[in-house]
Amino acid sequence: MVAVNPDRQLQISEHPEVCYFGQSPTLTSLNVVYGHGAAEAWLLPEVQDACLFMGVKEMPDNYQAAKLVKIIAQQFGYLKVDEVQLFFFYFCSARYRHFYNTFDPSIIILSLRDFLRDRNRAYEEREQREREREREEWKKNAMTHEQYLAWLETHHKQE
Repeated sequence: MVAVNPDRQLQISEHPEVCYFGQSPTLTSLNVVYGHGAAEAWLLPEVQDACLFMGVKEMPDNYQAAKLVKIIAQQFGYLKVDEVQLFFFYFCSARYRHFYNTFDPSIIILSLRDFLRDRNRAYEEREQREREREREEWKKNAMTHEQYLAWLETHHKQE
């Protein structure tokens, strides 16, 4: 929690592909490895940092903050820590929805859903690049129709 704190957001935002496809732990795995509530404890400074940065006049009270981080950990537990930090960087840089001077937990939840669309698009683009790479690799070893017919003719003559 000390090493992976909100100050790290700017650094990791320079390489979103590493956030999406890297090996950082998921929120769920934080709870498995460090015990129940670890993900929530890690998330709280991320939420507080976003609120401070966005200039929210009234910070979330304990109830709002606790419930928000529990919702995030439960509903988005499959997200990697790096992805969550990338989300908060994007959120603070006004890429998604924003607060209007007051804290509203639904703004973060809705923005996370917007982030997931971007994340899914990154995964789709990566899969498309992989398919294209495989197709190019296949083309290197593939025969043209004419080559196949010539091979077939040679093969039949040998029999």
